[in-house]
Amino acid sequence: MNDGEIIGLDPDYTSLRGNKDQFELHLRNLVNKNFGKVFATTHLGIEFPIIGDAEICKIDVKRGGAPAFIEIVNKHGQKSKKFYVRSGNSSQELQIEEASEYIKDYFNNH
Repeated sequence: MNDGEIIGLDPDYTSLRGNKDQFELHLRNLVNKNFGKVFATTHLGIEFPIIGDAEICKIDVKRGGAPAFIEIVNKHGQKSKKFYVRSGNSSQELQIEEASEYIKDYFNNH
């Protein structure tokens, strides 16, 4: 969306030099790499509805039964694992102690 106007996926298709199938393959490869193939195949639904004249991508993510960590590479090439949670409409990184408490509380009570 750009200034309230839905622009759709055509610019993305152009940048990938492809189509919807290649876009979905690229998206699934990113999820596979960062969250694992099991998560990608069991917790991810991808659809391509048309709104007006624009094709968009709708992604449904089912809640996982275990915490998911992502590997981040900093500007010096060093890798580290991070844990993020959603807070309203933003993602918040939790430090180790916070993540431990969150994981214990969240996954034991859901």
